Amino acid sequence: MAESPIEAEVGEAMPPPNPLPAPEMEPPSEAEPAVPLPQPAGSGVLVNDRFFVDISKPIPELDTPSAKAFTVEDRREIGRPLYALVCTPGLPTRIDAMIELKGFALDGLLTLVEWEVVDWPLLDQRSMVVIYDRPLGGRVLETMEAGTYKVTEYDFPRRIMEPLVEGLKNIAALNIPHREIRPGNVFFKDKDLQLAVLGDCVTVPPGFDQPSLFEPIDRGMAPPSGRGLGGLPEDVYSLGATLVVLMLGYNPVGRISEEEMLAAKMEQGSYAAICSSARLPIALLEPLRGMLNDTLEERWGLEELEGWLSGKKQASIKQIPIVKSEFSYAFEGYNHVTPRTLARYLSRHRDKAMQVINDEALMGWLRRGLDDPGRADGVKAAVDTARLHKDEPEGSDDFVIAKVCMVLDPKAPIRYKGLSFMPDGFGTAMAVELLRKGDVTLPMEVLAQDIPNLWYGLQKSVFPGASTQQIEFAKLKGYFNIKQMGYGFERCLYETNPSLPCQSNILIKDYVYDIEDLLPALDAASKRVDANTKPIDGHIAAFLAAHFEEDLLPHLRALAAPNEETATIGMLSLLAFLQWKLRIKSLLGLSSWVGGLLGPAINTYHSRTTRREIEKEIPGLVRKGSLPELFDLIDNAVNRQTDSDGYIEACREYADAEMEIRDIQGSGTELLTKAERMGKQTAAVISIILSMIVSSVLFISEIF
Repeated sequence: MAESPIEAEVGEAMPPPNPLPAPEMEPPSEAEPAVPLPQPAGSGVLVNDRFFVDISKPIPELDTPSAKAFTVEDRREIGRPLYALVCTPGLPTRIDAMIELKGFALDGLLTLVEWEVVDWPLLDQRSMVVIYDRPLGGRVLETMEAGTYKVTEYDFPRRIMEPLVEGLKNIAALNIPHREIRPGNVFFKDKDLQLAVLGDCVTVPPGFDQPSLFEPIDRGMAPPSGRGLGGLPEDVYSLGATLVVLMLGYNPVGRISEEEMLAAKMEQGSYAAICSSARLPIALLEPLRGMLNDTLEERWGLEELEGWLSGKKQASIKQIPIVKSEFSYAFEGYNHVTPRTLARYLSRHRDKAMQVINDEALMGWLRRGLDDPGRADGVKAAVDTARLHKDEPEGSDDFVIAKVCMVLDPKAPIRYKGLSFMPDGFGTAMAVELLRKGDVTLPMEVLAQDIPNLWYGLQKSVFPGASTQQIEFAKLKGYFNIKQMGYGFERCLYETNPSLPCQSNILIKDYVYDIEDLLPALDAASKRVDANTKPIDGHIAAFLAAHFEEDLLPHLRALAAPNEETATIGMLSLLAFLQWKLRIKSLLGLSSWVGGLLGPAINTYHSRTTRREIEKEIPGLVRKGSLPELFDLIDNAVNRQTDSDGYIEACREYADAEMEIRDIQGSGTELLTKAERMGKQTAAVISIILSMIVSSVLFISEIF
């Protein structure tokens, strides 16, 4: 079962009770692809020829919202307590973080032991499996519920807060944001319940399993798939909200809905919204104010946290007041006093949004209520600009709504037609759109209309990485605009999701995320696909282009050629180049598959003799499994030149013969003249012969 909501985790005896489930505490809806798994007995898979994952022994208490937990046996170190998390196929994982964390026993963090893609029989396809040291003390919150662990407000900073800050420090030193800090992901590493650690952070995209309560306001407004990578400030915020719940033993805002929670954060600030109704130890109020500060520049970092834990006095925390209107603006049953809440409602009620945007009362509310004429002018400019582009995408209602929402709340996620994402979360948002809907139309419209540039243009301060992100969006638009294999939306998908497995229908069950696994996967696929299917489609071409370091442009251009002959040679050249460059030995299945598709390429030779010779040699090369040799046979430069020279010579000889025939036969009036002359000559000869015959007959008759 998936990780339970915190309200459900807290025992009923712990005050105050929370009978109503809080949506923000439930696993995000986008984590649902983790399907319930049946439990066959006595079977499993081997990871890295060492770790046996027993699929007959699930560990539901260690499940995450998007991954299932199973018992692991170490074949070399018998008795070592381990467990595996099996990831949701198709959902991007954080392989970059796996590489950095693997094998390092860092204080405050669960140790990531191993990871590998394996054949997972419960899903009948390959899946990513991540192996961790098993937390022997279980989840911290569950031990509190059960009464097996109690901590006083005086011991809490040392026993819970300090080790978690240490974990945050260690992972930040690797330049990896954790982005999955929540009460349900904090464990005791030991049976004695002394070592608190942060749990998994690599099995899903950053922030994907996070309830919105534990995300900063801007990222919490985005759906799980669009929250983006973020960084240390986001982790500090998540840790602050987590410490509130761990200190109290319950969720202090568990009775209200997600929308109410977000609105409270926007109108009161995160600290007030989360902590105002809770009885927290006075000593913890200062760090919580610093960690839950909504102003990124004023939020505490590791230096302040370590200083506070060591007893050093910290500088006073600056709380920037939230701008509120003196009177409210009513829309969809809510009285808005801040532009942030109104922008969110406009994006969620697009059918009525234009009525509000064109409403003079909105201008009055912005100018007089908020005393913000600049924002009012921005809304008016968006409407006026749209009128100049009436029949263009920039003049559409959806474009105007997206732009006005940015004007009202520049720091909020980009919101367009129901698609919502932080700029650094565009890639995962696109991947999940493809996974859930099989469609990436909306992300591509966002690129085509340069909507991210609107967002960057409205930011009042430059943040680290902004220029890099803008350059990346420009590249993505360029990829999308090229309508040939290796580009389009597929290229955008793999450029923004380096760990996403290839989504080609040919390879979807093989979980190919590494370029070196692609040809072997195609080789295996040759046994199950239609022989007339080409081994390279749009997804495979884009995956190769995004992951391969060498320049593949010549191959991609040939592959995209309109004529079948050139496209076939382009396909073979690309596959042969990969086998040669990656030093992959024999590919018998793939060679046989490709060999059966080479008819158009063979027919490019003019000589029938050459074509027959090539057809005779193909089976021998197929049995060797060598695509480079097959390509050399089909497109050998010497053979091509010989064939071309022979063809030119044959054409010349044919032309000479044709000219000779024409010289003999003539043409036009000359041919008619020759015919008349020849006719006369023939008639004369016949006349002479007849005359001689008659004369001879008369002569003989005279004699006899």
